[in-house]
Amino acid sequence: MRGRGLPLFEYTNPVLREWSRVSKAVREASALGAKFRIAGGTVAINGDGTLPPALRGELVELSNRGLLRAFLTGGDDPDIAAVAFADRLGVERVLVETRTDARRAIRQLLHDIHGYDGHIGLDIETAPRLGAPRPTVQFTKDTIPSERKVAWENKEGLSPYHADIATLQLYAGGKCAYLFRGEALKIVIGSHWLRRQHLVIHNAGFETAFIQHHSQYRRPAFRRSLGRFECTQQAAGLLRGVGFAGERRKLEIAAKDFLGLDVPKELQTSDWDAPVLSQGQIAYACTDAISTWRLWPLMKAELRAKGRGDAYELQRGAIPAVADTELRGLGIDRQAHAAITRRWAEELAEARHAYQELTDEAPPSKDADVRAWITHVLAQDPGRLARWPRTPTGLLSTRTEHIQRLADIDSARPVLAIKAKEQLLQNFGAEWIAKVSPITGRLHCHYNIAGTKSGRFSANNPNLQQLPGQKAPEFKHCIIADPGNLLVGCDYNQIEMQAAAWLYGDHALTAVYAEGRDLHTEAVTFIVGVRRDQVTPEQRQKAKALNFGAIFGIGAASLQAYAFANYGAEMTLQEAQNALDRFFNTYRQLKRGLRRNYDICKARGYIEIGCGRIIEAAWETETGGALRYTLCANAPVQGICADAILRAITRTHTRLKKAGIRGGLVACVHDELLLEVHEADAEAARDILQKTMIDAFIETFPDAPTNGVAKAKIGRTWAEVK
Repeated sequence: MRGRGLPLFEYTNPVLREWSRVSKAVREASALGAKFRIAGGTVAINGDGTLPPALRGELVELSNRGLLRAFLTGGDDPDIAAVAFADRLGVERVLVETRTDARRAIRQLLHDIHGYDGHIGLDIETAPRLGAPRPTVQFTKDTIPSERKVAWENKEGLSPYHADIATLQLYAGGKCAYLFRGEALKIVIGSHWLRRQHLVIHNAGFETAFIQHHSQYRRPAFRRSLGRFECTQQAAGLLRGVGFAGERRKLEIAAKDFLGLDVPKELQTSDWDAPVLSQGQIAYACTDAISTWRLWPLMKAELRAKGRGDAYELQRGAIPAVADTELRGLGIDRQAHAAITRRWAEELAEARHAYQELTDEAPPSKDADVRAWITHVLAQDPGRLARWPRTPTGLLSTRTEHIQRLADIDSARPVLAIKAKEQLLQNFGAEWIAKVSPITGRLHCHYNIAGTKSGRFSANNPNLQQLPGQKAPEFKHCIIADPGNLLVGCDYNQIEMQAAAWLYGDHALTAVYAEGRDLHTEAVTFIVGVRRDQVTPEQRQKAKALNFGAIFGIGAASLQAYAFANYGAEMTLQEAQNALDRFFNTYRQLKRGLRRNYDICKARGYIEIGCGRIIEAAWETETGGALRYTLCANAPVQGICADAILRAITRTHTRLKKAGIRGGLVACVHDELLLEVHEADAEAARDILQKTMIDAFIETFPDAPTNGVAKAKIGRTWAEVK
């Protein structure tokens, strides 16, 4: 008797009878508490030890035959797309796991190198040792695999200290791409042969950090960078733009733009440490190496044709130094951090109490509360409320720089204090300290070289580029040297102002630095009309906001908000406008240069930056392909400063190694480099760092004054070297 609604052939077809058997076994195991997880080419069953022996044996048999995995993935098996895509590339994928096969593969790769373009595409996959467990397969109430997939983030797989290299893929243009794992991986990853090859890697910083750490872990005296390599990620950013947050440099986007390929990425976070890799995993991993190999000749030709080769060499050259910086990490004083965050919490409580005292109401605890407060305090001024800035969804803005406009209202000050302390605690409190590695006890930030449009670094996990320098300068007391070591820090002095003076040939602004005067103090003297020795710290803070804002094309309203948000300096709208007028009346050549540069950029359709980096108008999708005045003012200054720090970080890394300094770079934040070295080497390291940063400045800004441009200091905490 056939089941309700099911055709008779389902019970006569042998394949479908097997499918029914799989379904029944899964249903019975699930009812007994078993959980299923796709593990590469096999299925891992959690809780199978509690199953009856017969059922357990049946599941093992079904798994060995591939039926269990097929049932659990259903028609949504990512292996299908990965294998189909790899087949279209026309390259065979070879899994290499033994020493003998590794040697055979290397011989074939050497043959392919000489027969093709002389470079090898390289890619790795990693497997986290820590982190959240992988999700199990979810079922409907009828024990059918659900279409809803539980997301799993591979954050721990991005750290060399928390993950291992699971596979290494190499392709040199021949008929085969090779995936090395197990014993074969150990042979290749630590070999001198690999370091002698001309490698092409997408996101070479990631692979470099892992391979450097892996080689040291396997052979402690062997930690060194790869030899000659190219980075298609850096090339992609220079040729197609980096996007809003670096997303335009992803391999799948580069493959689409340059090769016309739609690379499937569903298997990116699959289980690379599985006992048996699936055919889809092997295909996916190899296609990344193949795509990278094919990208490089096209990118190399376009870099040369468009005159961006120098910018590429500068960015690519910094990769080993940055990888070493990430691996070394920062020392953290947990007790100092706890004391600072405790003080912030106390100040937050005081601000909340002050608000309650003023209003007899509970302090705002979320954005909706702040919007209600804004509506209340502006109830008697409907015009002002109507003009209040809005979010993209039409809600009242609660941004600090907008609330600062209500400084004439008594309750605004505690509201601003509440927001400031909440933000500090959220960004630099428990969540920040939780990023300290449990393995090294240090903080390992990830840097994205030229990750912003201008070419500046971006950073994440955590973002050291956004440390609360102005709002909480005491925070840098948390960052310390290990016992027996010292920190050495060096920061460029007002390099952005000096860059603007050099770019636009402003003689008056250049003279300030040539004569060793302080520009911020100088600005107060002609804005307020007082002598230099009468300038107060508050006045100087306002001048800092003016000086930096002016060279970036800021308007009066934006300057007012910028001054408060970044320097805690309060200005009226009229004060801001008067300050801008006086600034540009003093530095007329700078004003003309900024306007002339904007007109040129708008006419030709791109912004030219430093040693060959550009921003094309077509890349500015958020403005419909239009180049804003502020971007045309900001990007050339920021970009050429990025050139200087890139030169400095690369050469500092090289010179420290050559001098035998014990230690090295541990941080790069804006225009500042920080070293941690053995205390006996601190003086020598300081001299190297200071000289190197000055050398990089001179090369970037020929004939610019170098008076006081960089001075290195030694201390036990980061705060002491500022």
